Amino acid sequence: MDYKYLKNYRNLRAFFKDASSEEIQFIISKLTDFYAEVKNKEEQAEKLEKARIQFLNGVLDSLDDHNFTVEDLMALKKTAVKVNRSKMRPRYMYYDVDGNECLWSGQGKIPKAMQQVMQRDGITDKNHYLIKDSD
Repeated sequence: MDYKYLKNYRNLRAFFKDASSEEIQFIISKLTDFYAEVKNKEEQAEKLEKARIQFLNGVLDSLDDHNFTVEDLMALKKTAVKVNRSKMRPRYMYYDVDGNECLWSGQGKIPKAMQQVMQRDGITDKNHYLIKDSD
């Protein structure tokens, strides 16, 4: 049922014609609680939006004060150095078919070069290439 149906008084009377006063009072109390919950969510969303607008206005004012443009910010974002995550330490070491030492962290699929070496040497377990910890 569409809730808009209940906005009409005649429809309300028809809907609740067999309800007792206690049942109607119970429904009213539940609707009141629900109303408070919805109102609270709306107020929180409004506060967040006001804070967001206030922050953005502050940023724009600061840009104006220092004679910067939005284009300057976009250019800065494009040239910003990305912070690199630390690489995982290698867990496997093997020599590829050309004799070069290769390292693999063990994350993801087995590298093709390692698969070729395993096939060439007849080794089926990748743990054969596991780096032994000296700790």
